[in-house]
Amino acid sequence: MAKSKASILMLPMSLGIGGAETHVISLSKGLKSLGWQVYVASHGGERVQDLTEAGITHLYAPLHSRWPHHMAKAYQIISKIVDTYDIDLIHAHARIPIWISEKIAVRRNIPLVATYHWCFKGGFPWVFFSRQGDKTVAVSDVIKDYIVKEFRFDPERITVIPNGIDVNLFSPPADEEKHRARSGLEVSEQRRPLIVYVSRLDGQLADAAIIAAEAVSELYKKYPDIMLLIAGDGTNFPQVKARVDEINTLHNRELARCLGFILDIPSLLAAADIFIGMSRAALEAMAMAKPVVIFGPEGAFGPVSPDNAHILEERNFVSLDPPYPATPDVLYRSIDELVQDPIKSAALGNFGRQIVVERHSEESVARATEKVYREILNI
Repeated sequence: MAKSKASILMLPMSLGIGGAETHVISLSKGLKSLGWQVYVASHGGERVQDLTEAGITHLYAPLHSRWPHHMAKAYQIISKIVDTYDIDLIHAHARIPIWISEKIAVRRNIPLVATYHWCFKGGFPWVFFSRQGDKTVAVSDVIKDYIVKEFRFDPERITVIPNGIDVNLFSPPADEEKHRARSGLEVSEQRRPLIVYVSRLDGQLADAAIIAAEAVSELYKKYPDIMLLIAGDGTNFPQVKARVDEINTLHNRELARCLGFILDIPSLLAAADIFIGMSRAALEAMAMAKPVVIFGPEGAFGPVSPDNAHILEERNFVSLDPPYPATPDVLYRSIDELVQDPIKSAALGNFGRQIVVERHSEESVARATEKVYREILNI
């Protein structure tokens, strides 16, 4: 018999930089504030510190790897955690954790909630490893449609719950806070517009960061004080850094800077004049009333506005099926549009803040998830 506020085991692959990882942290904190007992197990990473500070227990399990040895070890560890902490429900957040925990949930006769944060690769053999769980959460309508089509999931068992943002932590900064943030980054007040791009730097995401740097290289001719900060780490960080160094050498000035992994994202965003990127990072910037250009490997949507907000909401503010290609010229035009019209830029920033407060607050997402838990636990 489940307790009135049950024990939940969250299972992301790891807790480094990334939208899914941050979602797990935000959701865990939100559920804890509602009275649920939350535990998290993963391969670990820089963001474990956030859980520790929130008083949430993190336990190690090698959920990051498809190697049979790691998966077998993860199975044993998760099984022990379920027994030791009297877990009532498992909530897994990626294909490997879902696959492993499904078998544990069946044997222990406890429910499994599976969240899909992205359109994972379909077809053989991936469809075999893509499991629905007792209930499925998709972070956007587009992802829901995709997993129904690709993996033949039952749409009646899928709930769309978007990313949740702490709107108190990510809030519009006062001028003094913005000055302090720039000072901490060693960026002078004269460097305007200051553009911020946040993403993992793996594969095509790294290519998008390079495109952003090349767009700023072109914008320098019109805005000689422009600067780009690229926050994020990954396997392709050296390639991004090398291209940024080339651009800085070409102009004999630091136009772009690779910051690597940044834990204090609120301070970074406080310093920004414009944000470019997508997904959770874009929502965090919107929460701080920054004008946001949705841009990623697939292409660009331009600045978030009343004209495209409904389309972006369906996509969880990622660059799926965009109207514009991922090119420096496209990004140039979007940034130029915002710099040319400061009044419009500020209005779009306030509009973005309104969207996040109304639809993406940490509390609203935790309550929507709580509803799924109560249904499946019958409490």
